[in-house]
Amino acid sequence: MKEGVILLLIVLLCSCIQQEPKIEYQCRDGSIVMDPSECPSTTTTTTTTSTTTTLPCQWTDKTCRIYCSQECGPRPLEFCRVNETTCRCEFRCGTTTTTTTTTTTTTTLRKWLTEQEIDEAIDWGEQNKFNLSNLLSKYAYPNYSAGYEHVIVYTPYLNLALEAASRAREYRTLNRSEISEIITDREIMFRVKLYGDSKGFADDIRAVIKVGGKVIHPIRSRFDDSPETTAYWPDSPAYFAVNTYVFEDYEEIKDRVIKFVVIKYTGEDVYRIDMSNYK
Repeated sequence: MKEGVILLLIVLLCSCIQQEPKIEYQCRDGSIVMDPSECPSTTTTTTTTSTTTTLPCQWTDKTCRIYCSQECGPRPLEFCRVNETTCRCEFRCGTTTTTTTTTTTTTTLRKWLTEQEIDEAIDWGEQNKFNLSNLLSKYAYPNYSAGYEHVIVYTPYLNLALEAASRAREYRTLNRSEISEIITDREIMFRVKLYGDSKGFADDIRAVIKVGGKVIHPIRSRFDDSPETTAYWPDSPAYFAVNTYVFEDYEEIKDRVIKFVVIKYTGEDVYRIDMSNYK
């Protein structure tokens, strides 16, 4: 009996020694298993969340228009707006058109003669086409006599008569344009008949006009380089010449009393001329 109990204890002891300990595993879902392979399969799903941040459009109507104007520069701006969908400033420039503005200042030329005076001067010239001395003598100061120095005043009236006489000798007449050019000419010419004893005596003779305390010099002077002999040649005065002096503004002396001064080496000859006596 005692042996049987001992044998039973030995068997039980051996049995305890040979049995392996149990190891439990806890799966991800919380279940308990003896082997990790027995855990239920787990699928990990990764969800990516995209966050879209919508910023307000930076273009305004004002900034867009400024930008459009800068881009077009001198060209006209035909179209400019903010596209709300794309947030873009859209524009279109036109074609530059250059317009040149010309300001014309028209100076009305003064006509020195009336229509009646024009007709009179032309008739007078045509009637004296072969007698120019008759025309010139009326505008000579102090007189037109041979042997005397004198000044001839070439006013627009005399110039028109002389030109009409020249045309009449050729059986021609003046047209309106030619008449207008003569009667609006602002220059005034004086021709001086001079006497001397050498062929070059007139080369250095000058002339000025004195009026109202002012001295007016000619804008052009022409000295006679071909003096002619007088009836007194070879005695004095042996030669005569005609010098020409042109002054700028007829209006400055028109209808005024002037002093026409002829300047020589030996002195001055002063001619006091009342311009109102000459049309």
